[in-house]
Amino acid sequence: MPAKLNPTASNPKTTSTDRFEWDSEVPGLALRLRPDRKPAWYVQIWTDGRNVRRSIGPEKSLSMEQARDMARALISELTGETTPVPLVPETPKATVTEFAARFLEHGTPSWKPATLKGHRSLLACVILPQFGFRDIVSVTPQEVASWFARAQGSQGTRNRALAVLSGMMRHAEILGLRPPGSNPCQGLRRRKNQFEVHRLSQQDYGRLGEALRRIEDTEPVVVPMIRFLALTGCRKSEARLLRWDMLDANRAALPDSKTGPRAIWLGKAALALIAEQPLTCDFVFAIKDKPISPARIARVWGGVRIEIGLPALRLHDLRHGFASVAISSGEPLRTVSGLLGHSELQTTAGYAQFAEAPVRQAAERVAEHLERTLSQRASKAMPEPAPMVAAFLAQSLTVRDFAAQQGLSLSTLRQKVGAYNRARREAMTELEAG
Repeated sequence: MPAKLNPTASNPKTTSTDRFEWDSEVPGLALRLRPDRKPAWYVQIWTDGRNVRRSIGPEKSLSMEQARDMARALISELTGETTPVPLVPETPKATVTEFAARFLEHGTPSWKPATLKGHRSLLACVILPQFGFRDIVSVTPQEVASWFARAQGSQGTRNRALAVLSGMMRHAEILGLRPPGSNPCQGLRRRKNQFEVHRLSQQDYGRLGEALRRIEDTEPVVVPMIRFLALTGCRKSEARLLRWDMLDANRAALPDSKTGPRAIWLGKAALALIAEQPLTCDFVFAIKDKPISPARIARVWGGVRIEIGLPALRLHDLRHGFASVAISSGEPLRTVSGLLGHSELQTTAGYAQFAEAPVRQAAERVAEHLERTLSQRASKAMPEPAPMVAAFLAQSLTVRDFAAQQGLSLSTLRQKVGAYNRARREAMTELEAG
């Protein structure tokens, strides 16, 4: 018959709200119950002339048999009878390589194929060569910081690798392979990428249009696709893989995109551009019945940006430009978010930094207004009536009747009302003069 926990009404080291239930099999083992905390196992013994109490873990994570085993080991340690033993159950072991396979398996249902492919590549090339042989619980923040500082590859690759490693560590915490809150990547700031987003000006768009017109005879498919990117703000992959059956009136309904299903809303210019494309296959922008290859797009775009004097301009900057023009035109962020297909409004807010013109113009308007205000002579504010006068003005009795009703001096009331009326007339005169 298993031993039982015996409740006790009081304990010399507890408050009146504490309650201990003592185990009848292991003397000194108790379950401590407090109204403001979760139940926990404790050991309390008398040793070396003093009362010693130690916590060995929450009730939820330890069975009674585990608590008893740990209590016996702790009591032996406190009394010096045996060598010390850990006070918590041993964490399950798994190397980073072993856990990486589980991480990929668990994430596959919710990741896009491109995301899964990228994670596999970063694990194989960047993460596992450094940490693969290590137990996942033993990786420390110092080791991660050192690895991140000297990792090979571009800064973008290092940033993505850090994000994958951080995701692995969070997943390890969920599965109990690391203590909660022990992510060694936490707090490590990612390096900034070197490239700078180019803010297309009106002159830039003009030069771009001229360059595209000069090659539209030799690149009759790539040029319209580039124009489509500029007119809609969509992503390159969304335009490249756009199919005729996705078009519905004034929108393109994408069954899948970076952020899931979304619509590309088409204005008159975009609709006219699509109407000019030949219907030769399933794809709107196609060469030989297939979508334009990324290599051909890159080759054409490389020549265009050199010709317009912007060698660092990316196709994705056309998306930034679309967002900037929309925000500059006064469109709300939520509307622009819908146009760009962002899943979070915070992402769209990042594009607001490119719309400097409205901010600059607003600053000029505010400064002009303040300049006019500061150059004017300060005028007197309209006077506030005294409480006695305000009460009189708020009713319809004569001065005499009101004074008699309130028990006031008639001469005093007349004096105060007269003074208020004079001050009010002076203020009105100054306002009209100004």
